[in-house]
Amino acid sequence: MNATYTAVACDRFGPPGEVLATRRLPRRVLGAGEARLWVRATGLNFLDATLCRGAYPVKPAFPATPGVETAGTVIETGAEAESWLGREVVACPTLPDGALGEEVVVPAALLVDRPASIPPEVAAALPVTYQTAWWALERARVGPGDRVLVHGAAGGVGSATIQLARLRGASVIATAGTAAKVAHCLEQGAEAAFDSGDAGLAHAILDAGGPVDIVVDPVAGRLFDVSLQVIAFEGRYVAVGQAGGSVTVDPVRLTQANADLVGLSWGSTYPFAKPDAVRAVYGELFADVAAGRLAPVVSRVVTLDEAPAALDDLESGRTHGKIVVRMEETES
Repeated sequence: MNATYTAVACDRFGPPGEVLATRRLPRRVLGAGEARLWVRATGLNFLDATLCRGAYPVKPAFPATPGVETAGTVIETGAEAESWLGREVVACPTLPDGALGEEVVVPAALLVDRPASIPPEVAAALPVTYQTAWWALERARVGPGDRVLVHGAAGGVGSATIQLARLRGASVIATAGTAAKVAHCLEQGAEAAFDSGDAGLAHAILDAGGPVDIVVDPVAGRLFDVSLQVIAFEGRYVAVGQAGGSVTVDPVRLTQANADLVGLSWGSTYPFAKPDAVRAVYGELFADVAAGRLAPVVSRVVTLDEAPAALDDLESGRTHGKIVVRMEETES
């Protein structure tokens, strides 16, 4: 086994396309309970761009490698993790030691077996996006007959939320940034979809059927105010991101609707705080994908060298669904 491996990493902060470069990084010795994966596919996420820009909550040591959801093969283990050797898995690496490379080291406690029926490119689109969407709907107690408003609904989390909300028997109202993305939301099963830049957005949502019971919002920014204008009595607002900018929350605004405000950061807590529940959700998601009830939207598959530019596209809103990086079929 070589002493180094190829990865995409940054050694300063800035736009992904400017600061990320393909380089050889030193392979570190595994500790107890750790596993080394040969990476087969890695999903890209908005938070990968925040790492590059220095906006990630924990400032990384350089060089820093993005990539928080991956599918791969366990090629080496430390003590107490030997049973994982050779298995096909999905995992969520912890930044800044991400999976945009030929290999990645993760705690074995975070590994989940990948069913052979699910290709690596599809599996790599599931962990962060679908787990976040599933827990957002769970925390909001979404059930049959609920009306769910999903902002940024053409993105990875948004598309997953539409699909999962419909599986729960809810109807979905979607917002997205372009006409093409609005059309994508309708294709995914939203009963109505609107341009998020429309000055009359709140009125359009209300005209489509009245107040909404639940809001799932990975965008925030000006859409937070829109959400509070359309949320129903005792509605639930779930904040899962702030791609559109941060907001200041005035509690009095929530009291007017007697609304719940729920914060959700799945990857930073749930795999560690609720590992058994997370594994159960993986099982449910895998079964739904295998049965055709869920279909992760992988809009682009790119090479490792193409990943920095693809992250620029994702950050600027020029994408829909998921971008997945597929690695070469050779171990480093």
